[in-house]
Amino acid sequence: MALIMKFLSTNGYFVGAPSLRGPLTAGGVCPLPGALSPNTGLRLTQMACLDLDPDYVWIKGWGSSQIHFLYSWTCGIHEGDFSYRYLNGDIEVVEYSRSNGSYDGFPYDNYPLIFDPKVFDLEAVGTDDQDIILKLNSPDCDSGFIFSNPRADFLSMPAHQFGGVPYLAAGNDHQKNCVLCKNEMHLIASISNESYSDNEGFSGNDFVQVVYWICPSCQVVSAQNFCD
Repeated sequence: MALIMKFLSTNGYFVGAPSLRGPLTAGGVCPLPGALSPNTGLRLTQMACLDLDPDYVWIKGWGSSQIHFLYSWTCGIHEGDFSYRYLNGDIEVVEYSRSNGSYDGFPYDNYPLIFDPKVFDLEAVGTDDQDIILKLNSPDCDSGFIFSNPRADFLSMPAHQFGGVPYLAAGNDHQKNCVLCKNEMHLIASISNESYSDNEGFSGNDFVQVVYWICPSCQVVSAQNFCD
């Protein structure tokens, strides 16, 4: 069965080399008002912030020059679909799983309130790598292909990717309709556990990824986590 979800573009980008002025920031703080968990009142975790550029990753009709990839592992948000929209320069949470406050010691002890910001360039996903990722996403792919090919073995781990078709831990289940207009959204990014900081990462599990979709018409970003 072929993948049927919509993707933002055919060209994807991995995290590139560290940079002083690169378009990608891992970690850091979203400065927009409203970027708070409705469960705890604490700041949502910014896992990445991407400067949009028509020569790299571009969202036609997007009302901001950036897209912030926000989430929360420390409250009920991670237990279901999470959606927020850009509204007059603010963030408005429009879909989330409720909980009574934060979860003590989850996903690991001393979980950072804010991850240190690290700036990177983008690295284009090569044609060979994209072909391997497409095969890895296929339900017909078997472990023999993965373990006989060192590059396939590497690419079968969740990774940060923006645009294109990322490796998808749950295959065909990566589909999302906008909570506002109900139309199918475009998959824009996969975020892995790697935080590039001295800690256990964004989730504490290297086999977990958070997948992001967008609806430019409603200015909505949606996220859900999956485990390989």
